[in-house]
Amino acid sequence: MGPILDAVDRQILYTLQEDSRTPITAIADELNVSDNTVRNRLSKLEERGVIEGYSIQINYDHAGIPHYYLFVCTAGIQQRERLATKATDIPGVLEVMTVMTGMGNVHIRAAAMGKNEITNIAEQLDSMGLRVEKEHLIWTHRSQPCTVFNRESAETNPRL
Repeated sequence: MGPILDAVDRQILYTLQEDSRTPITAIADELNVSDNTVRNRLSKLEERGVIEGYSIQINYDHAGIPHYYLFVCTAGIQQRERLATKATDIPGVLEVMTVMTGMGNVHIRAAAMGKNEITNIAEQLDSMGLRVEKEHLIWTHRSQPCTVFNRESAETNPRL
């Protein structure tokens, strides 16, 4: 288990999960700390690997990209992480997640303009050794901040 985060770190993470474009000054005002405190905390969180990057959420349908898919694949346990990493090299692959299960242990989100491109992604996954178990057209995709980082959550659960 990694180092424990204090209330300021948790609230910074929660705020950035809500909107990664939130200005440092707004975070500082919300937490009643200085801008430099937030900058220093962010640097330390990045150095420790707590923050791995910043991203945006895209509605692919609104962006005119009609094929937004979830591939549920299976890889041998010993090859799972290597194949998951290799899958990120395929054009159109957006995200790869590995899970602790025997079947369907690699989940891949991909987007493409046409059916042929989606088929090509599936064929490349298959040829590298990932067995495609299921292909799902994604209708909607939502995410939200982890409530463990929210100040109110910490007040109700002091172990955090």
